[in-house]
Amino acid sequence: MREGEEMAAFALIHGAADVGWYWHLVERELRARGHETVAPDLPCEDDAAGLAEYADTVARAAGHLGGSDLVVVAQSFGGFTAPLAAARLRARAIVLVTGMIPAPGEKPEDWPANTGWGGPLLSRLRETAARPATVILSSPSTMTFPMTWPSRPRPRGAGRSRIRRAAARGRSAPGPR
Repeated sequence: MREGEEMAAFALIHGAADVGWYWHLVERELRARGHETVAPDLPCEDDAAGLAEYADTVARAAGHLGGSDLVVVAQSFGGFTAPLAAARLRARAIVLVTGMIPAPGEKPEDWPANTGWGGPLLSRLRETAARPATVILSSPSTMTFPMTWPSRPRPRGAGRSRIRRAAARGRSAPGPR
């Protein structure tokens, strides 16, 4: 950290059927630069939980970070939770990473049909997903993360079972495959 640089706090929201560990590499880079981060597990396995419960989870995890230096970052389906959590936490910004952006009043289950998700759009994403993406934090800090499209879809909850097995072995997070 250089003198005079502002440090931000980041609340990182994962997508559907995933866990906060999704962000572990980003968290490592942000913390190495002096930023604070939280990446809570949303209650994805609870069918009764909705967006309000997801936002509650983020607000509880990031409540101590709230205020003028907080940035809410959301990936994919987390784009539905981000504005709710950001409002509760008085965040200064929302960053969406391939975020699902709802129209005002749009229900999450209506988003795919309303946006034309699938078909030609999905094919185009697969063709371009290997291009690198750049995340700019604050000048002069810049990080580049390669984005790749998985060769096969990950089964629902696959990450959770790896994390549970790692926890049973006394590890805080699973290592690389």
